[in-house]
Amino acid sequence: MGLLDKVDNLDDEKPAKAVAKKAQPKKAVAKKAQPKKAVAKKAQPKKAAKPAKAAKAAKAAKPEGEKRIRPSGLPEGYELTGKMPRYIGWLINFAWNFGVAIGLLSILSTGADSDLTWGWAGAFLMIVLNWLVLPIWTGRNIGEFVSRSKYINSSGSKPFPAHAVLNNSLGFMGLIGMILMFVYFQDISGSGMVPFVIGIVMIVLWIVNFFLKKNSDYSQGIFDLAFSAYLVNHVATGTETGWLARFESLGDFGDKWQEKQASRQEKAVKKAEDRAKAAAEANDAKEAEAEDAEVSED
Repeated sequence: MGLLDKVDNLDDEKPAKAVAKKAQPKKAVAKKAQPKKAVAKKAQPKKAAKPAKAAKAAKAAKPEGEKRIRPSGLPEGYELTGKMPRYIGWLINFAWNFGVAIGLLSILSTGADSDLTWGWAGAFLMIVLNWLVLPIWTGRNIGEFVSRSKYINSSGSKPFPAHAVLNNSLGFMGLIGMILMFVYFQDISGSGMVPFVIGIVMIVLWIVNFFLKKNSDYSQGIFDLAFSAYLVNHVATGTETGWLARFESLGDFGDKWQEKQASRQEKAVKKAEDRAKAAAEANDAKEAEAEDAEVSED
């Protein structure tokens, strides 16, 4: 019996040890689960990468901010308008704005008793069209359409509409200032002092603007300098339609005018050269005659 008990005990101990050995792989599985924690730790740098991306985006945004800085000076690709187109534009604007009014005033000066209401209304509409409507709508007036010129700012785009309105007001300021000075000159000591001073200020503004344009490198006046505007040559795109296309066609008249003026200048220069050449030849002939006379006397 004692031997049988020992054998039974041996059989009982072997399964217990085998179970313990089989349980060890469970611990190994638990160890294999540890890399999951390591994966979680590796995932942490992804969160830290967001600030790095934000920093890169901020650095990339800086050059864009620098590009938005407003440029200064005349933009590239544009050419300043010459003296002849400026003169043509000024002459056309003067004739358009004041031509009808001057004609009506000449009629009144003759003492003719006639109703000129429609005439004054037409003159007023022409002034408003060239002074306010066209500059605000297109950025150009009648004179600039004829002379194929336009105003641009330092970035190459159309200036604020206030520039065109104020710039076109300078001629009216000078005219109104002269009228106020002449009308209220005799009443300076009384109620006419304020209108008289206003007239002087308007004329001074016109004079300062004139000398600034004359002495400026870019021919800029008061409001041109204030708005960084430049008068440059305009080239039509060819896509204009309607009334805008009709206004653009006025430039053909200006081109023909400039061609005639250029041909006249060439003829005048050629005549001057011919006269100078003829005078030089006559002088040489006189000198030759004088030399011949001296030789004959000897």
